[in-house]
Amino acid sequence: QPVKSWEGMKQVKQFAPRCMQRYIFGDMVFRSAGVSEDCLYLNVWTPAKLGNEKLPVLVYFYGGGFMAGDGSEPRYDGESMARNKGIVTITVNYRLGVFGFFSHPELTAESSHSASGNYGLLDQAQALKWIKENVAAFGGDPNKITIAGESAGSISVSALMASPLSRDLFRSAIGESGSILGALSATPLEEGEKTGEKFADMIGAKSLNELRSLSADSLLAATAGENVPRFPITVDGYFFPKSPYEIYKQGEQAQVPLLVGWNSEEMNYRFLLGPKEPTPENYQKAVQNMYGENADKILEYYPGSDREEVIQSATALASDRFIAYSTWKWS
Repeated sequence: QPVKSWEGMKQVKQFAPRCMQRYIFGDMVFRSAGVSEDCLYLNVWTPAKLGNEKLPVLVYFYGGGFMAGDGSEPRYDGESMARNKGIVTITVNYRLGVFGFFSHPELTAESSHSASGNYGLLDQAQALKWIKENVAAFGGDPNKITIAGESAGSISVSALMASPLSRDLFRSAIGESGSILGALSATPLEEGEKTGEKFADMIGAKSLNELRSLSADSLLAATAGENVPRFPITVDGYFFPKSPYEIYKQGEQAQVPLLVGWNSEEMNYRFLLGPKEPTPENYQKAVQNMYGENADKILEYYPGSDREEVIQSATALASDRFIAYSTWKWS
């Protein structure tokens, strides 16, 4: 929904609350004051003095697996980019977890688009629309917007390139580790709805009204329960009129310059070997268990003749399986 009109001066000296989330990742440091459903804000750093400079704009989406993250994290701070690079830098908050990606047949039925879920991605698209319409007041050029992100943020960039709601709102894109073409693929809406129904059953909610009667805190706490499913991105017929794979395959995504990359260790070799020592024998067994009749082909590309080579190849294979391959596929 668009923000309700209001008059007056709004003080924005502190970061707004981060979106509803549990503390999941130890590397996340937040400068925002707590969590709230009232979290859809963005942060702007600008070197502009007059408001007509027409500077390049970088819009950055945080990572966190669509379960955690916030535009206030110091590692995404835009001050040095604005001060030293002369660009307008923006971070965007978007809804997460059950609040951002919950699908349900009743939600689909009441939607004017016959869609449910993908709310976090819709938040991002709406933020881009706002930026396109308003960034000139901050000295930014609405025709020089680059979107970027890391991990879930990178997957978001690939999704925003594919969606007809957002693909005309920027001129270039940067993806740092991950794309929707494999890392967290979009599932059919029906599957997302089944996941939503399963979650509702797990917490004893028999209808959408019963779910809505729960407080945000209790709903968030319920997502920490045992065997609670991940709420997936869906091919909802609205944000995604069809599978992102098909959109990219048919060349219907945003036709913009794209810079992508990933890290040499996206995942540790222990992801394949577990507690076992990185010996050639253990490595070969792990690959055979995972790939069956294709194991020999995998070992040809990811060889492991000694401990050092096993660690290197197992790290590369684990990284590719986790997020690197989907990033390569995107490019």
